[in-house]
Amino acid sequence: MFVDPHVCAKDTSNKHFKMKQKHSKNRAKPYKKPTPARRNEKFSKNYSFIQRSKQMEESHRRERMPTAPKQEYEPVAELLPEIQDEVDETGFYEQLVTGFNNIPTNDILSSKAEEEEDHVIPVPRKIKPKKEKRSEKLSVDLETYNSFSKRFDFELSTDNINDLIARKDVKAIKSNWSGLGNVRFDIPRLADDFKEPDCSEPKDIASSGDLQKLEVKASICGNAKLPLTALQSQLFYIANNYQDVYYPHRTHGNAEDIRYVYCLHALNHMLKVRSLILRNNEKVSALAKSQKMSPNEISIPESFRDQGLKRMKVVFVVPFRESALRIVNIIGDLLFGSQDDQARKTSIANYERFLGDYSGNTIYFPKTNPKPVDYEQTFSGNTDDNFKLGIRFTKKTMSLFSDMNSSDMLIASPLGLRMLVTDKESDFDFLNSIELLIIDQAELFLAQNWENLLHSLDHLHLQPQKLPDTNCQRVRTWCLSGASSFYRQTLFFSSHELPEFRAVLNSKCNNYQGKARVSNLVENGDIRNVLTPIQQVFRQITCSSVESTFDDRFQYFVKNIMPQFSKPGFSHCMLYVPSYFDYVRIRNHFKTEMVSFVQINEYTKKEKISRARDIFFHSGASVLLYSERAHFFRRTRIKGIRNLIMYQPPNFPHFYSEMINLMLESNQNPRDGFGDAMSVSILYTKYDLLSLSNIVGSENAVKLTSGKKDSYLFSTKT
Repeated sequence: MFVDPHVCAKDTSNKHFKMKQKHSKNRAKPYKKPTPARRNEKFSKNYSFIQRSKQMEESHRRERMPTAPKQEYEPVAELLPEIQDEVDETGFYEQLVTGFNNIPTNDILSSKAEEEEDHVIPVPRKIKPKKEKRSEKLSVDLETYNSFSKRFDFELSTDNINDLIARKDVKAIKSNWSGLGNVRFDIPRLADDFKEPDCSEPKDIASSGDLQKLEVKASICGNAKLPLTALQSQLFYIANNYQDVYYPHRTHGNAEDIRYVYCLHALNHMLKVRSLILRNNEKVSALAKSQKMSPNEISIPESFRDQGLKRMKVVFVVPFRESALRIVNIIGDLLFGSQDDQARKTSIANYERFLGDYSGNTIYFPKTNPKPVDYEQTFSGNTDDNFKLGIRFTKKTMSLFSDMNSSDMLIASPLGLRMLVTDKESDFDFLNSIELLIIDQAELFLAQNWENLLHSLDHLHLQPQKLPDTNCQRVRTWCLSGASSFYRQTLFFSSHELPEFRAVLNSKCNNYQGKARVSNLVENGDIRNVLTPIQQVFRQITCSSVESTFDDRFQYFVKNIMPQFSKPGFSHCMLYVPSYFDYVRIRNHFKTEMVSFVQINEYTKKEKISRARDIFFHSGASVLLYSERAHFFRRTRIKGIRNLIMYQPPNFPHFYSEMINLMLESNQNPRDGFGDAMSVSILYTKYDLLSLSNIVGSENAVKLTSGKKDSYLFSTKT
């Protein structure tokens, strides 16, 4: 197994974080997770601590309020993975319950005096009277559409948890919507009286009244840009039902529409959480005043459980600082309306510093021999991919660059999030109570480092390393019992489908309310954009399992492809390799076998790139080893390609036609002596179905992967 040294192109600061990770005694393994289908030793062990915690909390209540009725709850089994040997679980849960009288509340549960200077405004205080003043129809809609309270007040049983982990008894509903296309809903059956949800196409959102019917906060409705498109309305409808969303059809054309929808949903969710906490704070203060005791000393009713162990509730994972800049501006527009820069600096704390750090730094786009349009769209703005930004909402402002433990939202890149997780000087407990995770432009993470995202997702909802400063009487029971991951909603957006994306949705998203997956068939694929009149041969590799594809592909290449390199007259061959692991393996094998080759990868300096291109064009080397990441970050025009071999279908579908179009006659060396001799070969396995669908279309991809032939020919000759 070869280790990918690439954490992110153009980023060398990660060497320090790798050294720190190496010497960390408590480093979590990124790909290893507990077996989900059964209750292991840790499951039973922590369950006893939760039971003990419950008993101790009840004893304290009886001492404080002997006449109060006893309110019990049945906690579900403990599911928090253990990440530190030094953490004493008995002491942790014992302190969490017995020490709540002496623990200062966090920023969310501060005293009433602090609330007045550090809370969000959006909701008027007298909510119920205003609801009564609305029309009867609107009142009925709000009553039946109370998605927020229904979601977080619902308690999962141990059997529910086990069924969700094992993915048992899931109702699949297929529908076709005008804006999204084919939508598949997977809804777990958690109750005997399960009712099939209505998955018919919703109406478009055209006015603020339509948003209010969907329980959007009034302060947002007044600033929202309406009407929403069909795509926006349908995405928001699903997101507002708190189901996971998988949408693999993001384009540069609809990117801003999608970003606007998930910012609207995230802000609406955050304000609902804060409003609920503020109302309960007032009730707790009134109860303490009536008993002439401190709010931290009284016994709080079960109905006041309204939060997690930590304050942060929303995490955005995006590739570049430019994406973070746009998210902050959209949230600012929704909260405060359209403002100029001067007014925005007043309403958003540290906004001037934010503009300095997150704007500008656009890379140079040459005017002669310009880059493709999608390249300029992807890399416009600040393309730094090492950042993390905490956002905190106060009464009158929105504060940027806030401390992680006091932030309501976090915007980070996969690399920035991983550095937070692996930082030995601070903990990552703030990721314990995340209720909304948004992953946008997921395809770009493949060109950075996919492992950074996986590693970060594995560190959500873990057992806190330090005793939280939250009053545990206000913490929801499902959060105390380790079931918070089942209450997290995930919104996942990408430009196309890949197995890596579906794996994240299937293995790391366990929303108890189910998921909605958009999956539209690809009719033609990128092969229709091929201009070079040439035959393209797809060679099938037989594989016994997914795990063996890495070795099976390499053995097939060595036995069936490499012998061609020694044939007389075989030259000007580009070997295109999407995976850096495969790239390193092939490079080492070429050196061992003394193959005449030059190489270009994402780490190659400009001078060496120019030299490699010149040698290849003038037949100085028979093979050019070319990595997909190098093409993604530079889009270098390689001339002189006579034979193109794709070691695997490209992760970025449009690279397929882009590479073949480099073989046009205008890019050839007229003195190389090969005439019109050219060839294109693509190696694939049956597990490359999604990648092939993006290239040749869904129907042809099924034929390629299910057929019994060893090779298939596609031709673009006129």
